[in-house]
Amino acid sequence: MDRWQLEGLAEILRHVRAEPLASKALSTLVLVATIVVVHRLLRYAIGRGVTRPETRVKYWNYSRSIWLLLALALVVAVWLEELKTTALVLAGVVAGVLISGKEVFLGVAGRMALAVADHYKIGDRIRINGVCGDVINIGLLYTWLLEVDYDHAENQATGRVVLVPHLWLTQYPVTNSTLGHDYVWDELRLAVPLSVDGQAAVTLLTETASAFLRREVADAARNVARLGQLFAAREPPVTPITYAHLAMESSGHQYLVLTVRYVVKVRSRRVLHSALLLHLLAALRERGIPVYQNFPYYQPAAGPKAPGTGEPEGPVPGAAPSSAEMVPAPDVAPPGAPPRGERGS
Repeated sequence: MDRWQLEGLAEILRHVRAEPLASKALSTLVLVATIVVVHRLLRYAIGRGVTRPETRVKYWNYSRSIWLLLALALVVAVWLEELKTTALVLAGVVAGVLISGKEVFLGVAGRMALAVADHYKIGDRIRINGVCGDVINIGLLYTWLLEVDYDHAENQATGRVVLVPHLWLTQYPVTNSTLGHDYVWDELRLAVPLSVDGQAAVTLLTETASAFLRREVADAARNVARLGQLFAAREPPVTPITYAHLAMESSGHQYLVLTVRYVVKVRSRRVLHSALLLHLLAALRERGIPVYQNFPYYQPAAGPKAPGTGEPEGPVPGAAPSSAEMVPAPDVAPPGAPPRGERGS
């Protein structure tokens, strides 16, 4: 640069320094630009140095929050004198924000609570307010979930991304299916007639499930123990067990319900449930133990109506026969007995 250009730049800087507001504005601009450049460089370094996606995104979120708070603190320090003179105006603005934008305020409060309490982290499977999914990103006001469809239990990913507001963290409980370990307890129910030896059926199902799930039980025994290291929780048993109880259908018939309880990884629940069910059915079939067909999925209330009568056209599937449908057995006298009219009373 020429000498006259340097002198002109120095004159401009002297005028800026002589004006307090211009000086503070310039300082703010320099601070913000410096912080943005440093944040971009740190984000680039994290992207190059961290290979795991969930860890990389977590570090990115942490660095963004830290630099944002640092920039806010430095800007407030620069404009502190002016802020003192406008404290009453700022108090009114803050009150208005809290009243009209309380959702944003509560969202920030929920994010702070998440940072302190660590309800979940990237990679966890959670459920909150009826929404279930795997955490793929955590922002300031929202958490991104890869949605998982469920029907009283976690099943399969739908492929949709759902944004959960951190406002919910202050209103609804969070269910974390992978906190401490990746295992949950699932149940499989089968129904058999009362004529079956219940104790033998319970023993058969327990032994069959234990043999089929030998590898899963061994892995669960090693991983579930970590729960007691993180929390004041007792180590639950992980071996399969079978319970029995009586149930009754609408027709009055009783049957025996056998419930097999077993441990399974939360993301393998549907696959293992299907495989174990087929394996147990094969074991029951091999032993000749029948399974009640109408339980628990098909319990029709009535059969089809006859035209113009409003009455059932035929018997209800699974219902007991009525007295009108019962045909008495023929009165056949045993060999050597007297004819019917000659029998004694």
